[in-house]
This record gives sequence, structure tokens and C-alpha cells, in this order.
Amino acid sequence: MTSDIKFFEEYGEQLHKKIEELEIKNRRLSTLRLVFFLMTAGSAVFAFVHPPLKILLLIASSVCLIVFIWLCVIHGRSKALYSHYQILEDIDHNYVHKINGKFAKLTDNDEPVKTTDHDYALDLDVFGDVSLFNLYNISETYLGRKEFAEELLGKHHHDDIVERQKACEELISKAKFLMEFQAVARENKMRVMPALLTEFYSDSKPFDKRLRTLYKILPCLWLIPLILALTAPGFVGVGIMSLMIINLIVWFLVSSRYADKFVTAAALNRQAGGYAKLYSLCEEQGFENELNKKLVKGGAGEGKKASEGIRSLSAVCSLCAVRSQPMLAFLINAGFPYDLICADKLLSWAHDHGNELKEDLESMSKFEALMCCCSVGIISRESTFPEVTEGAVFEGDDITHPLLDPSKAVSNSISLKAGTALITGSNMSGKTTLIRTVGIMCVLAYTGAPVPAKYVKAGRMRVMSSMRIVDSIEEQMSTFRAELVRIAKIVEAGKEEKPLLFLIDEIFRGTNSADRTEGALKVIENLDRPHIMGLMTTHDYALCDKVTETVKSVVYYHFSEKYNDDGITFDYKLHNGVSHESNAKFLMRLVGIY
Repeated sequence: MTSDIKFFEEYGEQLHKKIEELEIKNRRLSTLRLVFFLMTAGSAVFAFVHPPLKILLLIASSVCLIVFIWLCVIHGRSKALYSHYQILEDIDHNYVHKINGKFAKLTDNDEPVKTTDHDYALDLDVFGDVSLFNLYNISETYLGRKEFAEELLGKHHHDDIVERQKACEELISKAKFLMEFQAVARENKMRVMPALLTEFYSDSKPFDKRLRTLYKILPCLWLIPLILALTAPGFVGVGIMSLMIINLIVWFLVSSRYADKFVTAAALNRQAGGYAKLYSLCEEQGFENELNKKLVKGGAGEGKKASEGIRSLSAVCSLCAVRSQPMLAFLINAGFPYDLICADKLLSWAHDHGNELKEDLESMSKFEALMCCCSVGIISRESTFPEVTEGAVFEGDDITHPLLDPSKAVSNSISLKAGTALITGSNMSGKTTLIRTVGIMCVLAYTGAPVPAKYVKAGRMRVMSSMRIVDSIEEQMSTFRAELVRIAKIVEAGKEEKPLLFLIDEIFRGTNSADRTEGALKVIENLDRPHIMGLMTTHDYALCDKVTETVKSVVYYHFSEKYNDDGITFDYKLHNGVSHESNAKFLMRLVGIY
């Protein structure tokens, strides 16, 4: 698969043209609204100034008022469409920036999931300004972003990798749908945690049957004033007043317990309405892949649609919103137990459909995570669906680090099995980038996403790394001790007899050369197991000599460079064997140290 930047550029031009047309249309509609408003007001004033023409002028004023209202409706729709196209244009530009590697223009850099002491999150740039999440995330709901973040962190084990790949493949072909989905979600401001919805279904106690009987009986009491009107007309007013007092007493003593439900009804309606629109959009697509169809089905039963169920919640919330103003609530409840009716509808919906709503939210978040996975295939200049197998194995043909400028990124090929690949080479030659690339290939492969490569075969392995070591003043931990802790965790994980991929950059750089060599050798010996595979970079050539003597499963790769009068030239290509070159002195000479 290859990215189609031309599609996004052309679509962006189409959107820009529509936006310009709507700008002109909106200015005209705004002018017409003002004209007909003035005509409405002017006709009404002149109707009273010129009595002979009063009827005609009032008719003209009424016609102008109707036209004015109609123009307001049309203008409102046009402005909404204008805003929608602007959002779509921004989304389209983001795709273009991602394809071109313009990461500085991306702003989606928050961290939806805390990653303290994670196996690889910091080292593989899962979060941050230039990160996997920032590059591939196209989810717009809070739960969807959280779900995709957890996918990148390896928190979900999928047995249906092939089915997920097929689902991604179908989504890749629906770029316009993906952008439309994002636009609808942004319009409904769905990045906020839907706490009201989750609390709504988690606290779904049934409505008290006695109160249901009460609110059914109270309206029947209005027959009393009707009977009094026929038998004792003088007591009709007393009967009406008495019933209003009874209703208000019930309102104050009984309905007040549900006041908090009514306060949140409007916000609950907005959250439910947003999900209903997203599900409706998905349902209109008519997906063919079974996993996609299952996810857009949500928690709806056979023959039903998730959008319809959530929309029915919106209807109940709208019923509650009618009594949002205190004075209006007072007047309505003086007539009959409106709040009890609303409470019954709201609580009964939560009790009867709470599980469905929970499934709806979970399914939508999983669907959005799949959307993010598919974006790898849309953004990458070249991508493929990897073969995910068992055991400690990795084969990669033309694997490319996704966070490098695609116009300058150099791809590499590597084949590894159980054992350690020791990678040598000068500073800045590409060693660290390579081991990060292998780790990222595996992380993406386990989510069901395509990977930026020509071919990849990856065994299911726990990915652990020791690359960016950060000291801690609070924990009184030096950089070297922090590295020891990280590597000790890798060694400990290796004892679990489960497939493991370790990535270690410049092992034990914080200690003297003798201790570094002996310590690194001990680590390699401890990790020399049939279920463990790893990549380790080093400048310690003494280590290479010692490893050759003691550990036969180690393989060697290196990166090289060329020197000339202009400086150093790197080809960033991986070669077999050990490199004994060093460019440290040359670099120090360039900056005036030597």
C-alpha cells in the first residue's frame, strides 16, 4: 500500500472552493435578512401611521416576517455547513502534513493514558510532540483516544489479528468517511470524558413502582374540578387550588430527590446526541467486514440500530430539559407531577438499556482505535500488513521509522531469531533509530495495523527497552542506577519463559569500560534463551570480542560512514559484521574541542 497525497490535496482544494462559495452565500443571506427585517419593522410602523393602508401593510409585514424567519433558517444551515467544511479542511490539511512529515504542524500531543514506568513508551516515542500517538491518532472521542493509547501501550492482546487487519483494510479505502467522522465528533466536542453517560448507566436503579402509581393517580384528580363545575360551581376554584397545592407538595417532598438528574439532563443530551450522530454516520456506510459491522452495531439487539437506541435517550433528556427554568418547572408541576414522569422515563431508560449504552460506548471506542490503526496505511509512503506469528522472531524488509522525514528516511532490512543482535557503529550513524524501528514495527503489528515497510514478520513478544534513561532526584536515583533497574526488569521478565523482545541502547554507558564490558556480557548471557530476542547497540568493541568467545547465538551488524573535507557522510544502511570506527574525535574537532 502507498499513501495517496494527491487525493488529499485535490479534496482540500474542493473543500476550499466550497468554503469560498459559502462565504459569498452567507454574506448575501445576511444582507437579505437585514433587508427583510427592516421591511417587516417598517411595514408594521407605517400600518399605524397610515390607517387606510393598515390591512395591506400588516399583510406585507407578516409576509416579510415569514420570509425573514425562512432566511434565518437557511442562513443557520449555511453557517453550520460552512463551519463543517472548515473543520474538514483542517482535518484534510492534517493528513497532508502527516504524509509529508511536517510534525511541527501537528498539535494533538496530550497523553490520554499515564505511562509511568512503562516497558517502552518513553523510548519508542509513544506520546509527545513527535510521537506515534500524535502521528496516527484520528480518534475524536475521549474514550476512543484512550483506547488507541492503550493499544499502542500493548494493553490489549488480540487473538483476531488477521480479522483486525481486514477491518483496517476496509477502513483505509474510506478516507472521506474517516474525515467526516472526525468532523462530526469535533462539532459535538466529544473529547470530553462522557462521565455523565458512564455514571448514568452505572447507577441504573429501577424507578419506585409506588411513585409510578402516584403520578398516574394525581392527574385523575382533575376530574374533581370537572365534577364540581357541574354540581357545585362555586367550589371549582377551591378544587383547582387544592389540586395545585397537592401537586406542589408532591413536587417539593418527592420529586426533589431527582433534582440532580434534571440538572445534568441537558449535558447528558449533548453527549448522547453526539454518539447517536456518530453511530448514524457509521451505519450509513454499510461496512462489509464482519468486525466493522459488529462494532458499529454497538449494543443494539437484533434488527435494531445503536443510533436509534441512543437517540431515544436524547428524547427522554429533551423531555427533562423542558422544565429547566425554575419558574417553568414550578408552573408545570403545579398542574401535574411532570418531574415524576421525567424521572420515571430517565431511570427506566437507564435500567432497561444501561448495558446497551455501555456496549455502545465501548464498541465506538474500539472502532475509533481501528480507525487510528488504519491511518498507518493512509499516511505511510509504503506500508504492508505484517505476518504475526508465535515465538521470538522478526523479519523486516525495508522497514522505516515512521517519525522521520519521509523524504529523507532510509529504510533497512534485518532478520532476527532468538538471541542477541549486537549493533556497532559511530555516533549518529543510525543504530538507535534501527532498534526503535524494530520495536515500533512490533507494537503496530500487535494492534492489527499495517506497518511502514515492504514486508514484516513478527513473533508475539513482550517488548521491553532501556534507551532513554532518566535520573530521579525524588527517588535519589542516578542515571546509572536507573539503567540498572530497567535492565534488571528485562532480565527478570526473561525468566518467565514467555517470548520477549529487548531493545538496549549503549548499555551501561554510565560506568567505566571494564565494568561496562563485564556487566554487558553478563546481561547477554542471562538473556541467551530460546524465547528471547534482542537488539543491543554499543561502542564497546571489547564486549564484541568477549561475546564471540562465550555466546554463540549473538549476531553482529554495524553502520558505517565516510569522511571528507566537508565532514562526515552517513548512508544509514545496516551492514553485517562489527565496525571498529569511531567519529568522536572528528566531531570534537568540528566544534573546536580538539
